[in-house]
Amino acid sequence: MTENRGVNATKIDVATLIRRGATEPVELIVLSFDNEIYLAEAHLGGQCYGVFQTPSTRLTTRSLAAMKRALEVVPHDKAKLRHQSSYDEMIGNPAATQGVLEVPLVIAQ
Repeated sequence: MTENRGVNATKIDVATLIRRGATEPVELIVLSFDNEIYLAEAHLGGQCYGVFQTPSTRLTTRSLAAMKRALEVVPHDKAKLRHQSSYDEMIGNPAATQGVLEVPLVIAQ
């Protein structure tokens, strides 16, 4: 749909995402980072949005199951899990541009 902007995405709160998802196609991306950190982003209307619980709090969970429960209220057309290891950055190398794992994800609606 759109280029991944990851943690720098424009904000959208869950309530707005639910409202817009009722009339627009939504693609949910769950971003998985090392040490069990999960963030969500939504692609809709040609833009990438970081999903927020409140205007100042990013939707963050410590397990994939918890993230799926948080997103099951959002109408969506498809969902993916995207994982990228931060190992290269941890040892002082530039961030890897390859090696991103992306798989389809089922989130009950």
